[in-house]
Amino acid sequence: GHHLTALSLNLEVAGHLVEGAPREHINQAHTLARLLLSDVREAVSRLRDDDAIDMAATLLPLADNVPGLRIDIRMPEPFLLDDPERAHVLLRCTQEIITNSVRHARATTLELDYRVEGGVVHMRARDDGRGAQGAAAIGNGLRGIRERLDGYGGRLDIDPAPVRGFALDLFLPLQSAAEAVAAIPAAPIRPVAASG
Repeated sequence: GHHLTALSLNLEVAGHLVEGAPREHINQAHTLARLLLSDVREAVSRLRDDDAIDMAATLLPLADNVPGLRIDIRMPEPFLLDDPERAHVLLRCTQEIITNSVRHARATTLELDYRVEGGVVHMRARDDGRGAQGAAAIGNGLRGIRERLDGYGGRLDIDPAPVRGFALDLFLPLQSAAEAVAAIPAAPIRPVAASG
């Protein structure tokens, strides 16, 4: 499963680097890799219904062999989640952040720092890419992350400063949404630039 995730990411990046017939073949391979990964996840979820998921084993392979991007990952030891659905949300959000750093930010370095504090997974991501401003900062990928987190009472804070790269904070509660409200720290107040 971990190797299929890395393969899927590499195929997605490759699909953006080529044109014509090779791109069609890469897209077909990417679709097959995603289907295989979905099958593997379903089988693993059935096997591990009562077991904690080792997030280090799940997330660390994502940092391997991403063309043009060095990924530094810090996380607690051990980093275990009991809920397979929340583990899947964290995996998919991490994949999207890596994809965005390669595709949109054109970053060369991405730092991912995971912490578990007060029943909440807090992940801080920062890249050294070109950043974004205003509405351009919120594309479909970040909207997808926000929607995934909303389903579990989580939150995404974005800091798209164009001078120093792109940063975001992801908060994913490990308990019900009602309990999560008290566990997630308040969103920072960011200044809004005046228009015209």
